[in-house]
Amino acid sequence: MCDNLADRCAREVDTGLAKLVDNHRRGLIAVKTPVYSGLIPVDEIQKLAQLNRTGLFARAWFGRHGPAWAQPLPLNDLERIRCFLSDVLPLHFVGLYSYSLQGRDYDFRDHPLLYDYCRGVMASPHTINDLRGDLDLLEEFPPRELPGLDERCRWRPLENWASRMMEGINGGLGR
Repeated sequence: MCDNLADRCAREVDTGLAKLVDNHRRGLIAVKTPVYSGLIPVDEIQKLAQLNRTGLFARAWFGRHGPAWAQPLPLNDLERIRCFLSDVLPLHFVGLYSYSLQGRDYDFRDHPLLYDYCRGVMASPHTINDLRGDLDLLEEFPPRELPGLDERCRWRPLENWASRMMEGINGGLGR
C-alpha cells in the first residue's frame, strides 16, 4: 500500500511540476515538493521530479523496513532540522541518515541500513561528542567503522548527485 501511495503522490507532484514548466519557460520558479521547497531553475525540474520520486520511494521503503521510532524518513531540510532539534538523540541519526541518502539521490538499495549506518557514525571522528559520548547510544549502536563515510556523515555520495543542485540553490544550507 505504501508503494501505491508513494507512486500516486509522485505522479501528482510530476503533474504539478509539468504545469509550472509549461507556464515558465525560463528563469526560476517556486516549487513545493516533499524533497524541496523554494526557487529552482526551470531547467532543473526534471532532476527535481526524479529526486522527488526516489525520495518518496525511499520513505515508503523506510516505512516498511525502518524502526518504528524513526518514522517517517525525513526528505527535506525542514524535516531534518526537526530531527536535529529533538531531545531524542537517536533521531539525530535519522536526520543524518536522510542527508546521507540524499547524497545518493535517495537510492536506498545499496546504502547501509540505519543500524549499520548509526554504528559507523558512532565510530566516526567527525561525529559530535554529544552523540559519540552518550552511553545509551553507545550501547544501542556500538561503534564500528563504516568505510566510505565522509566528514559530513554521508556514505559515499555520488560524484555527480542530482540533489546537489538543491545545495547550490540554497547556498549550501542543505548540510
